[in-house]
Amino acid sequence: MSVITKPKSERMRLIDYFDRLYIIHLPERTDRYQALRRELSQIGIRIDSPKVRIPEAPRPQDRNGFPSTGVYGNFLSHLGILQESLKDGLERIWILEDDAIFRHRLRQPQEQMQLVERLRQDNWDLCYLGHSIKPAELRPHPHGLVPWSRYFIWAHCYCVHGRILRQLVAYLEETLTNPPGDPRGGRLYIDGALTLFRQFHPEVVCLVSNPNLSSQKGSPSSLAGGHWYDRMTLTKPLVSLARSVRDELWRLSG
Repeated sequence: MSVITKPKSERMRLIDYFDRLYIIHLPERTDRYQALRRELSQIGIRIDSPKVRIPEAPRPQDRNGFPSTGVYGNFLSHLGILQESLKDGLERIWILEDDAIFRHRLRQPQEQMQLVERLRQDNWDLCYLGHSIKPAELRPHPHGLVPWSRYFIWAHCYCVHGRILRQLVAYLEETLTNPPGDPRGGRLYIDGALTLFRQFHPEVVCLVSNPNLSSQKGSPSSLAGGHWYDRMTLTKPLVSLARSVRDELWRLSG
């Protein structure tokens, strides 16, 4: 009896397609680590997989012109990952920040296989599985991965192709030498720097997921000082519950 074997691409999950999955994480945020471990497990990824790397987080002692030391450190984390990927000759990388959460639909193997097939077929450079684009803006477009040249932000869940690594690293390094407010970009949040990179390089092919497949978990920020209700013992349990409900509703419906 002959066995019909499906083409390899039809069986691939997202993690199989990428050379490496990087996670940006501060070790003291054990709450985020455990939450992301559960999130990744739900979409078939072990956080201790050989393909997953959690680099040591930079700890700058001053702002260096950035809005805060946290923003500066986060920028250096993204840049360090891209520099390492360029040095290692990687072709496809996936970058996550530790507050990423995923839509329930991404738990379906067929959904992941369709995304992989689209990535294999398209000549993409950047791909955002998580972004700030409103559903109404995406509604006229087909489901899946959509070419996008208009403005959006967020950099908590995106993918980079090796063909633009050298160009992207050079631009991000340039913004470290430019003063704040420079027209070319200087001392920016990482998502702002990536947005300017796309504007300065319209030839870069950017895809975004439709619908959005990843958002940011409701949790106290590591980049800013945080809200007053995150510092008060009485309000913490209620705030945590509200955030958990909000996150689950988003996972279900977006």
